[in-house]
Amino acid sequence: MTFEITPENDNYIKGRGKIVLNACPGSGKTSAIAYKLALLSNECTKQYGKYSGIACLSFTNVAKDEISRKFEKLSAQTLSYPNIVSTLDSFINKYITLPFYYLLKRKSERPAILNSVDFLDSMNLGWFPNKRKQPLSVSYKPSLLKFEIDGTITWDGNKPNPAIVDLAIFEKFAIKFKTWQLENGYLNNDDSAFIALQLLKTFPQIGKDLVARFPYIVIDEAQDTSELQYKIFDELIKNGLSNIEFIGDPYQSLYEFREARPDLFIQRHEDKVNWNAYELSSCRRSSQKIIDFYQIFRRATEKPIKSICKLGTDIAVKIIKYDEDKLDSLVSEYNLNIDTTLPHQILVRGSSHLEMFGVKQTHETPWKNEIAKDLVLAIYNYGVGKIKDSINSLRKIYIELNYPAKDYKEKLVEENKLKEDFTLNVKLHDFIKNIPSTDDTLLNWTSKATGYIKTCFGVEVDLQLKKKGAVYTSQNLRALMYPQTVLQYPVSTIHKVKGMTFNSILLVLSDNSSGEKISISDFTSPADLPNEKQRMLYVALSRPESFACIAVPSKVSDADIIAKFGNIDIIKA
Repeated sequence: MTFEITPENDNYIKGRGKIVLNACPGSGKTSAIAYKLALLSNECTKQYGKYSGIACLSFTNVAKDEISRKFEKLSAQTLSYPNIVSTLDSFINKYITLPFYYLLKRKSERPAILNSVDFLDSMNLGWFPNKRKQPLSVSYKPSLLKFEIDGTITWDGNKPNPAIVDLAIFEKFAIKFKTWQLENGYLNNDDSAFIALQLLKTFPQIGKDLVARFPYIVIDEAQDTSELQYKIFDELIKNGLSNIEFIGDPYQSLYEFREARPDLFIQRHEDKVNWNAYELSSCRRSSQKIIDFYQIFRRATEKPIKSICKLGTDIAVKIIKYDEDKLDSLVSEYNLNIDTTLPHQILVRGSSHLEMFGVKQTHETPWKNEIAKDLVLAIYNYGVGKIKDSINSLRKIYIELNYPAKDYKEKLVEENKLKEDFTLNVKLHDFIKNIPSTDDTLLNWTSKATGYIKTCFGVEVDLQLKKKGAVYTSQNLRALMYPQTVLQYPVSTIHKVKGMTFNSILLVLSDNSSGEKISISDFTSPADLPNEKQRMLYVALSRPESFACIAVPSKVSDADIIAKFGNIDIIKA
């Protein structure tokens, strides 16, 4: 794989120091990062020695894995020690919170960092009533309590409602649970980031040593970075980090629920005194007609996106009007306009539209023991090719079966040990390959699975059905747990395709924008940063290479569509 150097990306590649790169969709951003990493790794070794390297970080595993793949294609080698490619959360956990938590002198010197601390919701640490004299944990689940940068505690990022709870009682309640967490070392990633910031502020030598280990830090998908994470990097800058890059596109920020702050990305990009700002505004992916449809959401001060797509097509965006009870007609009409042998995707806003297309997973748990549902999920993942997810689930089940008395941290320790147990991993593969099929009645499968676990692992397990589960005993288990999940056409939410490319897409809208719905009324030019719905439209419409179709409910009039989009081709499904 060769990398084409252009005047735009050359400025970024040659840039050093504190950098902010604003890269439009399809600009070749990931390839530019991978190419520059090869240069930086050599520079880093020469300047800092063989034990110092680059930390290339991204928001998700998918994004960081894509950087690794591009690096391997461009350089024919892997980016190895002393360099790392990691997620932001993992970097903070591994290099700050976990090794230095003991400095806080808590009862637990090494914490367990969990994806969720929802076990707190069933704990009783005292009587904290709301104004209806109910337990406060009914209205404010303890697992969603969150440390803010200033040390105050909010609930899911929001202040408590004084109509529901006395604020003084809420503060005691919040302090009690968060103190218990810190003392016993049960943290989620938000807790870990808060602790990491406190450690860097209290013990600056941690930051100095980390900068010596990683004198170059590159943050991809930086539009999704939280204020707390920015503060962590600010502390590293104070402690000598002179080479740091924030790379992203503020208009593709979809993680507000994870405290993403695209405005802080823009703030740094516009700070010409302290930061070197670069732009990639040439799009290699999409035609200009598609680009013009989504770049209305960018601020007027931004450099316009120009297509340098080499596909040679510039097909106009089309509207297909559809009836919700005739989705097959919608899909058929879309298929008439595309080459179905090329990658294409139907994109929807969320779960309600997924269910409309027949993608629906039940929330039923007919068993008293959660192991049964986890086991069915492992079977499903194995069947759709998610082998790693399946084996990871089985490993957790194995620990629950064999070490039921251990606490959360002890189980995590066992899980990490077992990841390296080759013999067990082979056994788990054999176990899942030969497990009784879920294409059976709930009652039959439950009986067979109980015996199968006993035979394979020598452990008695009670997969007794709940009373309400008994009504499903004769129902097909696969149909019960995963109804109608196999479709003849690809359907996905917009969140899941971020970073992906298709030849064409069909974006399905609603008739109005109430609640979480998205409609044609969201196609307006914002005064400043676009809202979340507009950013979702931006992400969706920047995925296709040659053709974009927008599905609009038939109840929306042609006049309203033309008033919004001008002279556009409208097709009736």
